Amino acid sequence: MSSSTTKEYTPQKGLPKKTESICPECGKILVAEYYDKEGKVYAKKTCPEHGEFDSLIWSDTEIYLRSEKFATDGIGLINPKRDGEDNVHIKIDGRRVDMHSSTSLANIDLTNRCNMNCPICFANANQAGYVYEPSYDEIVAMMQVLRNEEPIKCTAVQFSGGEPTIHPDFVRVIAKAKELRFAQIQVATNGLVFAKNPEVLKAAVEAGLNTVYLSFDGVSDDVYVQARDRKMFNVKLKVLENIRQLEHKPSVVLVPTIVKGVNDHQIGDIVKFAFDNADIVRGVNFQPVAFTGRITKEELEKGRFTLPDLVNSVNEQTGYTTKDDWYPVPVVAPISKFASILMGDRKITFTTHPHCGLATYLFKDENDNVIPLPRFIDVEKFVLGLDKLANKADKSRFKKYYIFKAYRLMNKCIYDDKVPEGLSKKTFLKVMGNIMSKKSKKTLAVFSWKMMFIGGMHFQDSYNYDIERVERCAIHYVTPDLRVIPFCAFNSGPEYRKEVEAKFSVPLAEWKEKNKAEAKALEEAMIVPDDQKPDV
Repeated sequence: MSSSTTKEYTPQKGLPKKTESICPECGKILVAEYYDKEGKVYAKKTCPEHGEFDSLIWSDTEIYLRSEKFATDGIGLINPKRDGEDNVHIKIDGRRVDMHSSTSLANIDLTNRCNMNCPICFANANQAGYVYEPSYDEIVAMMQVLRNEEPIKCTAVQFSGGEPTIHPDFVRVIAKAKELRFAQIQVATNGLVFAKNPEVLKAAVEAGLNTVYLSFDGVSDDVYVQARDRKMFNVKLKVLENIRQLEHKPSVVLVPTIVKGVNDHQIGDIVKFAFDNADIVRGVNFQPVAFTGRITKEELEKGRFTLPDLVNSVNEQTGYTTKDDWYPVPVVAPISKFASILMGDRKITFTTHPHCGLATYLFKDENDNVIPLPRFIDVEKFVLGLDKLANKADKSRFKKYYIFKAYRLMNKCIYDDKVPEGLSKKTFLKVMGNIMSKKSKKTLAVFSWKMMFIGGMHFQDSYNYDIERVERCAIHYVTPDLRVIPFCAFNSGPEYRKEVEAKFSVPLAEWKEKNKAEAKALEEAMIVPDDQKPDV
């Protein structure tokens, strides 16, 4: 599955190693040396002007090194709307940086306006002094760019912000995304609109909304008061209640932003809450907070929460997992690769850098016992074996023959005596067989129904910045001037967000003058009700 769009590319492995990072003060590209110290991974870099920075990257060297064996080459990304560019790239410190992964999930910011003022918002909504809010026609053009990407067209879009549900064309945008045949349409929301106005939720779902990516920082209001400056737990419950009232229910992914000392003690409770609401909640995607602005070394050390910290917290607070149950994002890449070869059609392949995220699937059996998927499937043996089968199938004239080989491989990788009660070995073999057919989506939906995805994605800041991660980013933003930009370059590092919003925005006062009714409605919406105000 090679492509001429990019060079063959695999990130460096092992420790110590050198990679490229940036200075947290001036953004200059620096060489960073990654090394092990007392079982943890650190990165040391020195700026000629601003001195040395020595930052914690991962708090478990063993997991860090184990994740590297799943690194997978991407095939790049071409944006047909950007004439003269052989593939998508950005500039960091004036140097071209190419993208080596296709768009697995695209973000489109509908607005930087918000009906809240969260202290930990990376979008810094309501603070900029201007309004960034693409028009409906601009948003449609942005979506069309994603659907025209080569060599793999983007099939998943998430509308974000600010608070995307307050965009005047929110439901209309969802409908257009459906018309453009996005297979997965998501909204990242704080839930206020969906809680207060269930008719907006219903209209969005009827228009094609598949998933509510619900900000969810904890299971008690003291956490929300610290992170969001208001009580919000009942709002989250109301969103779930309103979703349950719908005939066609979107799935829900809970999205906690983890701040050390604020809500990291509730990680286990959040996972258990997800299982308690498994009729509509399909997963939890934890996001350790990234640091912006100047910070002392002591503050950084004290506040840094890494992916292994998340793993340890889930392990200790639930007892469901051990660190051997967690895998990096590209572990699933061989499945897409195999399907692409057999079907003769490139599929979205998660070639994300192996240090961008960690995840596992948990299965709750009929007796309420929670068992991680890796306990009854040899994940490593299966995915690495499937990758070898894909390479052989790619060179063979008889590609369909390899379906049977994949069956046999899966059969060998399932531990018969450890499959949870109520879930048979036959189910997994059925999933494997149908993944290459029109039944795949339905089969996988049934399969996932009994599973809970638990993952963590640690977006970068200037202290732990790794340009290799940017190159392999698979979560991209698309902008009104039709550029495609990786997440960790849009929100950190070169921070393209500032440039984009400044270019396509109007001063706040000017916007308010032209949109008096809408501005008034938003001001009223931002008034915190008495039952959500912090206790004095």
